[in-house]
Amino acid sequence: MLKKKICIVIHSRANYGSIKSVLENIKKSKKLSLQIIVGGSALLDRFGSVVDIIRKDKFKIDKHINFLIEGNSPLIMTKSTGLAIIEISNCFAELKPDIVLTVGDRYETISTAIAATYMNIPLAHTMGGEISGTIDESVRHAVTKFSNIHFTATNISKKNVIKLGEDPKYVYNVGCPRIDTVKKVLNTKIENKNLNKLINSIGVGNNIDVNKPFVMIMYYPVTSEYGKGETQVINLLNAVNKFDIQKIFFWPNSDAGYEDISRGIRKWREKNKDYKTKFIKNLEQKYFYHFLKKTKCLLGNSSSGLREGCYIGVKNICIGTRQNGREIGKNTIMIKSDYKSIYNSLKNVLDSKKKFKKDYRYGKGNSGKKIVNILEKIEISSQKKLNF
Repeated sequence: MLKKKICIVIHSRANYGSIKSVLENIKKSKKLSLQIIVGGSALLDRFGSVVDIIRKDKFKIDKHINFLIEGNSPLIMTKSTGLAIIEISNCFAELKPDIVLTVGDRYETISTAIAATYMNIPLAHTMGGEISGTIDESVRHAVTKFSNIHFTATNISKKNVIKLGEDPKYVYNVGCPRIDTVKKVLNTKIENKNLNKLINSIGVGNNIDVNKPFVMIMYYPVTSEYGKGETQVINLLNAVNKFDIQKIFFWPNSDAGYEDISRGIRKWREKNKDYKTKFIKNLEQKYFYHFLKKTKCLLGNSSSGLREGCYIGVKNICIGTRQNGREIGKNTIMIKSDYKSIYNSLKNVLDSKKKFKKDYRYGKGNSGKKIVNILEKIEISSQKKLNF
């Protein structure tokens, strides 16, 4: 019996982290064959060379594609999206997948969706139906309308996808695959001395001692607020620097505006020498979640605080509009991006001794298996209609 070919397109560290457990389960399946296309920022060193991590995890990469245009503006991001459609289409023509699986809501995601749809390849989509700020909101729902199969992360998201006119027969609440990886990683113990050795062998800035308190910061561009990133990140750095605590700061992703944030970080570092901060590009998930579990608090606008942080019970301060409307657990507070809001919120969180229990709204760590079980059995056409 011929195996059903499932093609997954990975363009960023967020893409890979959000789909890794599905890759692992497809690889084990006797009914499915895994195809992987890697491109975009996943190929670039300045964004953490995710492609090297994928190889290290022993996944076979079928195609590498380059489409990112050098630059930082919405115009550049738009042109990169168009080039991605061309390159991804060529890959689909050669690989001839039975189903394409795309992840989330980034601009590369809609390139994958358009290419698959116009080539009559059924499209599966994870993390549809969620609410948030920035252009991701529009991209996510547009991809939902292109998609034939929907793997939502929460029950509310499932209801939202159905409200968009999708056939309930093909909408499955499976949880978030990232939770699978959290569960797996945290079941493996790593000694603090090894975590120290790792974190201090990468990045720039001051060394970190995980035996002492530290906070983590993940602040990414808000594309609908293009041009404001430099001021926003300097406000953030000035606020957290008022606290005598270690900081681990992740450089931004490749969305329009990342240079504004990077420039703000570089300017701030030149003016502030004693900042007790380690600046890093990327951390493999097998290490990242151990740091996330140990941190006193996560600050920024990454969905990691809302999803993985919710599952672990990590205190999370979500800054600005990037995640507006997301489902949040009790671990998260939503604040504005001004200095005063950040300072007061961090002070309250660090002073508080309150701890949070695990919240399973994004799943219990078995999403990958659920998705693969569905893909093994499902029979679907690329044709679809509104279902009201």
